[in-house]
Amino acid sequence: MRILPGMDLTAFRRRFAMAVAGIADDKAPEWQDLLRIGKDVPDDLLAPFLTLARAAVDGAPCPDDERLAEIYGTRSSGRIRRLLEHLEKSNLIVVRTDYGGRRSVGIPALGMTTAPVEA
Repeated sequence: MRILPGMDLTAFRRRFAMAVAGIADDKAPEWQDLLRIGKDVPDDLLAPFLTLARAAVDGAPCPDDERLAEIYGTRSSGRIRRLLEHLEKSNLIVVRTDYGGRRSVGIPALGMTTAPVEA
């Protein structure tokens, strides 16, 4: 019987975050810039960040607080606001809210923004 090589916990967490964000193939050319930026994101914040960035790449609506909370493993909207503030202070995202109260998130390193959604 042959033992297959495993992956360490950090690699597993990063692969899991990619799966949550819907990124199945880390070798696909369309994800290389996004994954390069993601290398600087702490493991516990990677799934929400990749989900936001994936929405921006796809031109999809910004995930709402409830979806981000589910991905982050919480039910606290306050925790999600702090998560977004932290990602913004880390210069990974830019959160915009228009006069109608709709939120969009930009990923400056990609030059892309999600479609707005009610915050």
